[in-house]
Amino acid sequence: MSIKSQLTASRDFLMAGMRASARVSTQNPQAEKVIRACLDMVETLVRQPAENITVSDVETTLNVLHRAAVELDDETPATSAFVASIKNAAGRLQSLRTEL
Repeated sequence: MSIKSQLTASRDFLMAGMRASARVSTQNPQAEKVIRACLDMVETLVRQPAENITVSDVETTLNVLHRAAVELDDETPATSAFVASIKNAAGRLQSLRTEL
């Protein structure tokens, strides 16, 4: 996959997490803020030209996503969709890091 398609897939996973946050019965404003921050970081990478994206940029974003997943993972059904979306996005970024 191309750099842009990996980043777009990562963004799409996080957007799915944002949509899931709107559907849960118990709203979690902290989870929404964390996912939004992760989404902002990935969107920043998406807006950059592909040739300007470095391994360092991807690793920094990956570190934030991993910390976000740990922070939100309280093993309840309400947060499982959030954590899954972050982990899926991180998986795409790990694939991108390998390609770079």
